[in-house]
Amino acid sequence: MKEFAEPLYPEIARLPHEEQLFQLKAVRRLKLLSHYGAGSLVSPVVHSRFEHTVGVWKLAAHFQPDNNELRVASILHDIGHLPFSHSVEKALGFDHHELTAKRIHSPLITAVLLESNIDLDKVMAYLDHPGPLTGTHTVMGLDHLDSFLRDTYMAGTNRVHPWELVKQMECTESGVACGEETALQLMELVVRAHEWMCAPTLLAADAVLAEAILCDWAEVGDDRDVFAELTDWDVLSVLKTSPSVRARMWIRTLLEEPHKLLVREGASGSGIPISVRKLYAKAPLVNGKPYFDTIQEDLSTKLQAFVKTYEVIDFSVVADHV
Repeated sequence: MKEFAEPLYPEIARLPHEEQLFQLKAVRRLKLLSHYGAGSLVSPVVHSRFEHTVGVWKLAAHFQPDNNELRVASILHDIGHLPFSHSVEKALGFDHHELTAKRIHSPLITAVLLESNIDLDKVMAYLDHPGPLTGTHTVMGLDHLDSFLRDTYMAGTNRVHPWELVKQMECTESGVACGEETALQLMELVVRAHEWMCAPTLLAADAVLAEAILCDWAEVGDDRDVFAELTDWDVLSVLKTSPSVRARMWIRTLLEEPHKLLVREGASGSGIPISVRKLYAKAPLVNGKPYFDTIQEDLSTKLQAFVKTYEVIDFSVVADHV
């Protein structure tokens, strides 16, 4: 069985220490975290953060096959994510970057790196500073490249197979570089990805999930250290059996009757307020210069069109509490 076969990129041979890292609990846990967050519960886009991690690692190995620290950083870059990825991070006051750093410095991971002569400081530098993995403020890195390619592919909106685009790219110390034609195709995917990410239904799913968790915590307390280790399945199980009636109602509606969630633009104060969490306005390098500088006005206009404020009301919950 080709354990790491996936639809975007060709197979890459795993190095012995990479094999060890992929088998660690902290990395395997990513199989049970949705990359699309709570949006995976209300859309057909259901790939995991593990699949994204494999994709970023494949890109790193493709572009810089001899850079062991970059390859390791790509494997470990997401291990601090919460259940449902970014969906509840801001609402619950977590920082997945801090959690990632903490877990990378765990005895199990540091032992693998030490045994394999992997420089931990270099690994952390790839995670914490501008470079090929993270890109820069305006230049796209490998992490976001895979996200845009994978999310749009899984949503069925790609006109060109991702690998055909990747073959036209290279990776510099500042991030991804390509010709202008490829850059235009990539930026089209960036806009499509934001159109999906910023869809009111998906934003509502994130807000409802966060509200359910907060309702549960109001009853049982917030053991944040335990929560940070959970998977999507764990959280759903907890909420479905929560002592909080509101938590159970919110999660039941989200899982079984999401059509009953009314999302409306604006904020009247009578529902859960929701808004776009973040825009990822990055582009590749073209001819050695940030393409973002060339397309900034057009890209900003397109992305800002998705920035709206909404609120979500579940009338089944309202009716039961009148």
